Amino acid sequence: MKRLGVKHLRTGLSWADSFRPNALEWFDRQMEALADFDVTVTFCFTPEHRGIAPHHTSPPQVKEEFAEFCGAMIRRYAGSTRAAPELLESAV
Repeated sequence: MKRLGVKHLRTGLSWADSFRPNALEWFDRQMEALADFDVTVTFCFTPEHRGIAPHHTSPPQVKEEFAEFCGAMIRRYAGSTRAAPELLESAV
């Protein structure tokens, strides 16, 4: 994409995926691959077990849990370098 002159990208970080094994490693790999771009991040996908209904588009049962995920991702990835991993691990 860089060769095509792309400078801005949007990507999503899935709250549902954060419950999968090795989720942090996957998110790190994703964000490191995008490090050379100006990235807008969206936070998406409710885990079935945390939604009002068992569906990825359901509102969360406890909105503060989703807010914690979003805050942890911001702390981890905001700016040009990644924040300390223990920030996310203690928040999720």
